[in-house]
Amino acid sequence: MTIPFRKTVMLLAFSALSTLALADTPARVGRIALTQGPVNISSEVGEEATAALVNWPVTTSNQIVTQRNGRTEIRIGSTSVRLDGDSSLDVIELDDDKLRLHLHYGSLSLRVRNAEVLRGLELSTPQGLVRMRDVGRLRIDAERVRDTTNISVFEGTAQVDGGGSSLSVRAGKRVDVHEDDVRTALAVRDSFDDWSLQRDARDERTTSDRYVTTEMTGYEELDQHGVWRDDSDYGPLWTPRTVAAGWVPYRDGRWTYLAPWGWTWVDNAPWGYAPSHYGRWVMVRQRWSWAPGRNIGRPVWAPALVGWVGGNNWNLAFNDNGARRNAPAQGWYPLNPGESYVPGYHLPPEHLRHHNRHARPDYRPGRHDGLTVVGLNQFVGRGQIVVPRAPRPVLTPLATQNIPFGAPPRPQGNWPNRFDRDGDGRPDRNAIGRVITTPSNGAQPFSRREGRPGDNERFVRTPPQVLTTNEPQRSLAEKDRRQREAEIERRERDQANERRLRELETDNRRAADGQQRQREADLAERRREAEADRQRGVEGERLRTIESARQQREAEAQLQGQRDASNRQQAERQQREANNRQLADRLQRDADQERLRQLERQQQADRQQQAERQQRDGENARRQQAERQQHDAENARRQQAERQSRDAENERRQQAERQQRDAQQRDAQQREAAQAQARQAQQAQQAQQAQQAQAQQSQAQQSQQQQQKQAEEADKRERAREQRQDRRDNVQQQIR
Repeated sequence: MTIPFRKTVMLLAFSALSTLALADTPARVGRIALTQGPVNISSEVGEEATAALVNWPVTTSNQIVTQRNGRTEIRIGSTSVRLDGDSSLDVIELDDDKLRLHLHYGSLSLRVRNAEVLRGLELSTPQGLVRMRDVGRLRIDAERVRDTTNISVFEGTAQVDGGGSSLSVRAGKRVDVHEDDVRTALAVRDSFDDWSLQRDARDERTTSDRYVTTEMTGYEELDQHGVWRDDSDYGPLWTPRTVAAGWVPYRDGRWTYLAPWGWTWVDNAPWGYAPSHYGRWVMVRQRWSWAPGRNIGRPVWAPALVGWVGGNNWNLAFNDNGARRNAPAQGWYPLNPGESYVPGYHLPPEHLRHHNRHARPDYRPGRHDGLTVVGLNQFVGRGQIVVPRAPRPVLTPLATQNIPFGAPPRPQGNWPNRFDRDGDGRPDRNAIGRVITTPSNGAQPFSRREGRPGDNERFVRTPPQVLTTNEPQRSLAEKDRRQREAEIERRERDQANERRLRELETDNRRAADGQQRQREADLAERRREAEADRQRGVEGERLRTIESARQQREAEAQLQGQRDASNRQQAERQQREANNRQLADRLQRDADQERLRQLERQQQADRQQQAERQQRDGENARRQQAERQQHDAENARRQQAERQSRDAENERRQQAERQQRDAQQRDAQQREAAQAQARQAQQAQQAQQAQQAQAQQSQAQQSQQQQQKQAEEADKRERAREQRQDRRDNVQQQIR
């Protein structure tokens, strides 16, 4: 049996012995998923609140307070709890099956996606109690109005108890609960609800639920920051997309002491919650990848899945302001799936089996990949340990050989946790994850009870003697004597530990035999219980038959009531339809009358247009007749002038011989007179034509103006008709 395997067996054995009397720890823990503005969280009653960080664990007795302009989101598996500014929320109880919250004041938005969570979910306010009956989303406002709680249900159904009554609230409704009164109204959304919907939209697009269950807190951050793939050895593997060179798990974050688990890791990366508290990290192709494991089932939370090394018996060189000094060191490394996780708190056996479902008893790690080391003094106080800021030693291959197993000490002082039952400020029994040192009160490191070493002498090592400049120089003989005594004492302790190990192996065999007998007794007891269950099943079947008959009668009565209600609704619907038909008939009659009036107005307009056309035709006929008369008069004058000219010409021919000269002169005068007369006639004709054109132009302008007026009147009548038609359509739509 090798020394590392012996140490592992001793750790497991002492862990089992130290946790027999301790209560179980819950396997479900929430986290702070988002903070905007000032948000504070306190871990225990009476403790000073600290600023809430992303990935901070949320569990029983936590109080989260948001200041003005602050908002936060709390994720517990697939359940989202969001707080608006100026709000205070208490986590009354959070374990595997229950989630009880109390909103002192402010606004809370709740989104539940898994129906299995509904049974243990309760939200209380100063005025009432709210339980969700279906998956969905609701909002609660407490004390926004004095002594009033408003519950708005946006999806699903909620049961509200308060104000002296109990009622079921469906989606789209709101309930205002006072101390002695309950009122209902319609649910109204605001900017806080829109912000919550935007946060919920991420969960609709996730693909990580193909590889892990949605009840694994923090799964929603994995898609955005990493890549999934399947591996033949480890199953699903998730690899972070962007990390610094030389990045190692459990190195960029801080340790905080969280009761009852102990030292708990808070990762700085937004995606670091799920990979830090579930599954294991493995080195594949020179890159760290997270393996949640196959067949996860219901996830079990852990403060950090790491292995601890070092302690008081492992000294390394630290640089302290340029000076090199030796000091005790504490280290941790991510566990491989093949390694067993040994918690420092009590877990139910099925939870421990879940953590170690892929562990192999024959697994022998050759080295501790991803080892991170800081000074042991970092774990002494009660404050947080920010790892990137802590002094780090330079690790050499020689320093990392044969590293002793050891867990960090519990913070000094009166640290509140349920392991300290006797109130002495120390755990009731030593366990992994607790202080294991030589008693500081001067007592012997060994308990001489029954000649065997006590519990506290396990892994006790005497620190090497270090001479400082402040100590007086001793002689070489004195130093040799002290070294021999220390060596003798060390050999005695090693022999005592070996004896203790053999006794533990004997006790383990006896315990295994006892467990086998206990299993056989449990099997017989289960058989008896099965028979009793069968008898109870027969009786229960008879009672169920009676109950089913009663339920059937109640269902028939309820069905009859539903039929009556349906008949009443049908009668009311028929009455409404009759009223609607009457109203539609009245509207139809009004529309017919309006069409008749419109037709009459159209006929009157047609008659008026016909009269105007007749008037225009008469005027045109009169104008044409006048033109014909004028033309006839001109023709008559022209013919008379021609006859006179011919007569004068005949007379001149007859007198030509006597008065040739006079005739010629007269002929010239006549020609000049005729030309002047012709010019006068032409001028008169042109003046008459100009007058006629001017008259026609004035008549055309008058006709155009009349047509324009008629078009405008027709447009007005058309718009009035369209307005009346729109009013009738609106009335008919309202009736429908």
